[in-house]
Amino acid sequence: MLFLNKDPELAAAARRIVEEELQRETLSIVGWRDVPTNEGVLGEIALSSLPRIEQIFVNAPAGWRPRDMERRLFIARRRIEKRLEADKDFYVCSLSNLVNIYKGLCMPADLPRFYLDLADLRLESAICLFHQRFSTNTVPRWPLAQPFRYLAHNGEINTITGNRQWARARTYKFQTPLIPDLHDAAPFVNETGSDSSSMDNMLELLLAGGMDIIRAMRLLVPPAWQNNPDMDPELRAFFDFNSMHMEPWDGPAGIVMSDGRFAACNLDRNGLRPARYVITKDKLITCASEVGIWDYQPDEVVEKGRVGPGELMVIDTRSGRILHSAENR
Repeated sequence: MLFLNKDPELAAAARRIVEEELQRETLSIVGWRDVPTNEGVLGEIALSSLPRIEQIFVNAPAGWRPRDMERRLFIARRRIEKRLEADKDFYVCSLSNLVNIYKGLCMPADLPRFYLDLADLRLESAICLFHQRFSTNTVPRWPLAQPFRYLAHNGEINTITGNRQWARARTYKFQTPLIPDLHDAAPFVNETGSDSSSMDNMLELLLAGGMDIIRAMRLLVPPAWQNNPDMDPELRAFFDFNSMHMEPWDGPAGIVMSDGRFAACNLDRNGLRPARYVITKDKLITCASEVGIWDYQPDEVVEKGRVGPGELMVIDTRSGRILHSAENR
């Protein structure tokens, strides 16, 4: 899913560069698609800055595993972004075989009215990640609408300056045999977007390097483990080890995320953002900053609760399991 410049020549140039970098990764181009939208639901400011919205479809060579393709798409996207850095209207919402991002400057209730795909009954997913707050410390722009490529974030990352500086300082240390040309993607964390987008960049890097999303979030957003006498010694050792490699991205922050298999909610150790979940008999799980976002009858509820400070709740759509913090080690 791409935002392209409204200028036809600039859009054509962007398409050419996108195709070149994808073909460089031995991916075959299937085609482009104009994403159907209803501009009538947009306000004046959103309409004036509305980009051209398109999708590109590609095929991987035979034998590639999903995660292999995801890593090569990551490298391709970073090369594309560097080549098109001068085009401020170009933005890659998602370039993935696992997740697809629809976002924009519109009222939350209008999103399925703007993106007609979301009102199409043929579109199905076991996971839906959403964000319906508005930016409070950045100027609203189409690329800064949430969710980002893996997460959506309610709150502020108050340690963001240090997090970004440490990410820049450690650039040379990031390496993995899974991506020999990883440094083609450097710098890994943007320093001009929102704090949420920077955290998303770091999460994306950790996933590309081979971490699963549970381990990555326990590294980025750990609980208050240092002075907890009740914590399991092995778990304490885990967080102690992590602290030698990454400083916490501290909020207040409530974060939801998905990599296409896992859907998760994580609260930072301050616990100053609400996160409440409800599980119904038909196995529908909702987790948000308040209850009541979905219509259900009280007798349909089998479990409800909250994600506490430093806790992580994960739904594994492959196994059907719900994992709470004690199991997310």
